[in-house]
Amino acid sequence: MAKIKWVLISASVICAIAGAFASTYKIPCESLQQYYKFGMNTYFPAGTYGIDYYCQYGPGNCTWYQPNIYNPNAYAPCHMGVFQFTFLKNK
Repeated sequence: MAKIKWVLISASVICAIAGAFASTYKIPCESLQQYYKFGMNTYFPAGTYGIDYYCQYGPGNCTWYQPNIYNPNAYAPCHMGVFQFTFLKNK
């Protein structure tokens, strides 16, 4: 019985530590300039998240970023959802 008790206590401590690290994790692309897609192949700077735009839950990609600064015509998806300007948000 004592062995089971120590196993459960150890598992709960490990889960607590893993949860603390998981809650502070950020997507690596969040620190880079975000772009929104307009049309087929046109990208514009999105601005600041929460001030200029937000990503509404939905299908597709909300924002894009440039993974390679030496190739300015290549974009990769960063956030999932539907791109919405904040002035379009119903308050």
